[in-house]
Amino acid sequence: MTNELIISYAFSPINTTTSNVVAKRILTEKKNVDVICASLDEQEKDFTLEKLVSEFVENKYVVESHFSTDWDNIKNFVENGLKQLGDYEKIYSRANFVHSHFLALEYKLTHPDTYWRAEFSDPLIYTFNNRHLSGKIGDETYVERFNKLLKDENHELISVDDDINCICEYLTFLYADEIIFTNNSQKEEMIHRLPFEISDIINKKFIISPHPTLDEKYYHINESDYEIDKNYINFAYFGIIFSNRSFEDFIEAFDNIDDGLKDKIRLHLFTPNITLFEQILSGKLYKNTIINNNIEYLEFLNLTTKFDVLIVEDSFTKDSFKVNPYLPSKISDYKGSSNKIWAICEKGSEMSKLNVDYKSYINDFKSNLDTLNLILSDYLNENVEKEDNINESEYYRQRINHLTQKINELIDVAQAEFKKDEVYEAQINELNEKIQNLENKNDEILNSNSWKLTNNFRKIGKKFK
Repeated sequence: MTNELIISYAFSPINTTTSNVVAKRILTEKKNVDVICASLDEQEKDFTLEKLVSEFVENKYVVESHFSTDWDNIKNFVENGLKQLGDYEKIYSRANFVHSHFLALEYKLTHPDTYWRAEFSDPLIYTFNNRHLSGKIGDETYVERFNKLLKDENHELISVDDDINCICEYLTFLYADEIIFTNNSQKEEMIHRLPFEISDIINKKFIISPHPTLDEKYYHINESDYEIDKNYINFAYFGIIFSNRSFEDFIEAFDNIDDGLKDKIRLHLFTPNITLFEQILSGKLYKNTIINNNIEYLEFLNLTTKFDVLIVEDSFTKDSFKVNPYLPSKISDYKGSSNKIWAICEKGSEMSKLNVDYKSYINDFKSNLDTLNLILSDYLNENVEKEDNINESEYYRQRINHLTQKINELIDVAQAEFKKDEVYEAQINELNEKIQNLENKNDEILNSNSWKLTNNFRKIGKKFK
């Protein structure tokens, strides 16, 4: 048996950020380990990375489970996971997802001499606009059991009204031997948001460990046949967009470079947000963009070596957090590609402190436009003349009009679909009404005297057969 266990609710071949990061940690540490995870059969799979990481996985224990973040699902993973495990000198767990820490916690309590490393990728209690990421735990038995332990050790008690993720953070901070954060801002924000005062405990056992970057060889295991026209400057963006990471800064910069330069650019997107990108990209940029579905992790690594500029964007957190606690995981993968990186940062964020090739700032029109012009100058080996007479207000008015038109088009499509649904519903109701009428007619015939009168004739007919 190996002396270290990796606890990861999602693990290869499940294709999530957390399972990929855990796999990268195993590949960079190059030590044989056991792994326990959930089956999550309904989730997207990536078998290429699983094949690589299996070299270092001696035993893989799987808890049968569908994906869910509710408390019953977490308890199922913990209870059934414990039944499969032996003795280990070390355990490692990573959240997101919190199931991993809850199982590691129970293992630690029954194996106090085992060294527990617990990694947090992001804050767990709140996300943007102070939205809670989990519901209340509501498990009185669980809370009472831990409160006996907490009381004996003079720690603050938990409540059935505390969030699941809040309890996960608190108990993990208390009982893990080592706490891993990906950056210092994340640590500060998580301490600030935790409703329990244990900063002294956390500060004694934390380390900062950014997401790992794999060795160069892993970038060439799966050579992609994706076609890239080298007659253009090729930009690539991998990942999702949402309200706090909108891609608007790149769109604005592209729209305002000299018209003669726009056709020198090709933008390549790899994303599950295909429809959303189709709506938000400006007309000219859309014509110069190739939109693709998500790809497997090893092909993604290989493609990062083929494009001219790799784009990564911070989340906008100013209205939600004191400091930006997020460090995009893909920047660790970009670094291993040896290609140019354009980081669009929130001012003061951890990413803004990194040494990258090109850097601009969220919601900073001039910064993004100047950076794109600088990139074009570097690749074209010529000075790019900047437009000095750009009317930002007029541009934003046009941009709002474009997006408003797209919203109206989507509303029209949605309303058309609703009308289709109404037609289908009417047709179904009409069919149901006809069926009901037939059934009623059948009942009438069965209950009528004429049916009873013909019954004798049918009996006579049977005798002559």
